Amino acid sequence: MSFMHHMRNFIAAAKKHRVSLGRKRTIFPCISCQNKLLHKDNVVQSRLIHYGSVKNYTVWKFHGEADPSVTGASERNSLTPSLVNERG
Repeated sequence: MSFMHHMRNFIAAAKKHRVSLGRKRTIFPCISCQNKLLHKDNVVQSRLIHYGSVKNYTVWKFHGEADPSVTGASERNSLTPSLVNERG
């Protein structure tokens, strides 16, 4: 499958997760932002194309995928990064 196909699948999964959390923006998994910033989905997509994703980010733990190395929900919630730019 192509990079674009995988990226679209990621964006859809990330959007579903952020909506379930009541957020208006998606966490940035690009190399530059390191899962620490929030932006609109189209900006996330554009930056992923331009910069690429965080190295070894194979379990989307900041985007709704369960981390198999974490057993409890409270531990999993503690993995959420300190986020900035959560304004509408």
